[in-house]
Amino acid sequence: MAVIGVTAGWHSHRRSCLTRKLVRSHLKNRSRRKPQYPNPAVRCRGNPRASARGGCQVPYTLPEGEAHLWLYRDVTERKQRKQELDRSRQFLRDTQEVAHIGGWKLDLQSESLRWSDEVYRIHGLPPDADVRVEDAIEFYHPDDRDTIRKAVDRLTSEGEPYDVELRIVTVDDDVRWVRALGEPVYEDDELIAVQGTFQDITERKEREQELQMVRERFERFASNVEDAFFLLPIDYSETEYVNPAVETIYGITPEEAYDDSMAWLRHVHPDDKDELLAEMEAQQDETSDWPREQEFRIDHPDRGVRWVQARIDAITDENGDPSQLTGVATDITEQIKHEQQLEHKTEELEQLARKYETQYRTLFEEAPVMTILTRSEDGQPIIDDCNSQFVETLGYDADTIIGSELAEFYTPESAERLRSQGYSQALNGQFTREKRELLTIDGETIEALLRAVPRRTADGSVIGTVAMYIDISERESVKRANEQLEEFASVVSHDLRNPLNVATSRLELAAEECDSAHLDDLEGALDRMGALIDDLLLLAREGKEVTDAQPVDLTTIVNGCWENVETNQASLITTIDRSVWADRSRLKQVFENLFRNAVEHGRADVTVTIGGLNDGFYIEDDGPGIPSDERDAVFEAGYSQSTDGTGFGLSIVEQIVTAHDWNIRVTDGADGGARFEITNVEFVATENSASSKYRRENN
Repeated sequence: MAVIGVTAGWHSHRRSCLTRKLVRSHLKNRSRRKPQYPNPAVRCRGNPRASARGGCQVPYTLPEGEAHLWLYRDVTERKQRKQELDRSRQFLRDTQEVAHIGGWKLDLQSESLRWSDEVYRIHGLPPDADVRVEDAIEFYHPDDRDTIRKAVDRLTSEGEPYDVELRIVTVDDDVRWVRALGEPVYEDDELIAVQGTFQDITERKEREQELQMVRERFERFASNVEDAFFLLPIDYSETEYVNPAVETIYGITPEEAYDDSMAWLRHVHPDDKDELLAEMEAQQDETSDWPREQEFRIDHPDRGVRWVQARIDAITDENGDPSQLTGVATDITEQIKHEQQLEHKTEELEQLARKYETQYRTLFEEAPVMTILTRSEDGQPIIDDCNSQFVETLGYDADTIIGSELAEFYTPESAERLRSQGYSQALNGQFTREKRELLTIDGETIEALLRAVPRRTADGSVIGTVAMYIDISERESVKRANEQLEEFASVVSHDLRNPLNVATSRLELAAEECDSAHLDDLEGALDRMGALIDDLLLLAREGKEVTDAQPVDLTTIVNGCWENVETNQASLITTIDRSVWADRSRLKQVFENLFRNAVEHGRADVTVTIGGLNDGFYIEDDGPGIPSDERDAVFEAGYSQSTDGTGFGLSIVEQIVTAHDWNIRVTDGADGGARFEITNVEFVATENSASSKYRRENN
């Protein structure tokens, strides 16, 4: 207590004694009178933080006159404690609001319940609401009231603490999750109160429920997949999670995996274990790259050797360091088998491709026609490759041809046609079939028939053409010769046959008027001239190619031709029952000429046999045959062993056979006669080709 305001001028000792007396008197009597506080708070000199409060005025009388004594109490420390307490209370309120934590206390003697502001807020009540214990319990969810009531009863009766997480229903009917803690308060071993905390954990519970839902969904998913899922610490020291598929993949049960995190290693194939262990050790390195893959074999106790692929990734802690491993293991046995089969098939295809490439190259080089490969540059063909036939026909060396423009080897007319339309048609996918004229190194013109198709890459893009040139120079010459023969035939038919017909008519008139042996000779000469004209016309016109081939039954046509020929006592044997593709009228000329040849050059009773060959048929007689030194000449025009023959019969036969693209040769018959073999014949396919024998004798 401080004393200030004593009358000045008094001796200090005297003032001190008087002051003590007055103070004692004041303290003794303060309870009997109300002190006066004219100045409730005074800031003291010399200490700006010091404060005085509770000043009271004490009047007194001295010989010198009236005086007053002022008394004050120093409350500086008390004010500082109060300010600190206020700050602590504000911090507590802020903390409670941020953490949603409030406090409560129940005095067991007075049964008064005190809540902090946050507890009121959590319940949705104003801070001045009057709440009793039973009211507080009624705020809990109906399904949780019994739990909290029993916990409170045990706490208040036995001092047993509780820590529960339950639901409350707020004033606004919102359901909130809270964590309620209660503990006893003792005084001299006597339970006088209980207190605790009250925290809103709704958001945490919702997150937990969401996580639980996700976990349940994951576990349902993981329980129904064929892949094995696992969660391990980085050092493989324990199994934190595996799904049931671990038994299918690794051959161990989930229980075995939880008991021993390395149990699966006992089924790893011996040849793969060292490499796998080295990989697991490498995963411990902090610089390891993630995710990682492993492929190894498992000696499964029930499924045999299986290939497994494990894909592993790291889960990092708050410092970014790997702390856990999560992974998926998949049985890739079928995939490995498929890859092996695919690899085997690929190798086979590559071998086949090399084989085909060799065959293609052989065909390309050995093709009997000129063949080139071109590529398109600015729409014009550049020769990429050519075969030996192209090189030999034109006379250039391959290095000169390859890389040159195709037009350089064409005549000007053909080059112009190529540039104007021909090449673009082939590039557009059209099949090209045109005549072209090529130039040899000596300037000779080669007439050729061009066949060109698009040249494509593996993806189907057209990059050029594959072109083949068929040398038709000789064919064109034959064509021109045939045209000349046709012209000759017309002349023969008109200029010779007409006068012959006139002579024959007059001979018939002369024979009616007189009988002379000379007329008989003249008739024979005219007949010979008619036969000669017929053979010349046939020879000129039968050299054309066959274009209207149709199925022809050999037995039928042979029998018909035999009846058309004057055979006398000759006989026919047919041992073939096949049909061929041929021009019926021209094939008829073949058989009739060969039959006449056998009858005219053989005995009167000659036998002619028609039989089959693997690729054709033969006509054979048992007559005198044809001398071996004359066989090369029998097909020449004018050849005849008879003075009465025209010499054109066998020549006509050869022309017709060649027109069918068949072959014919003369050899000895079984009985020494002549045998004509016609081969390279195309037979008509039949279900049954039973042989038959036909024999006819003409007496």
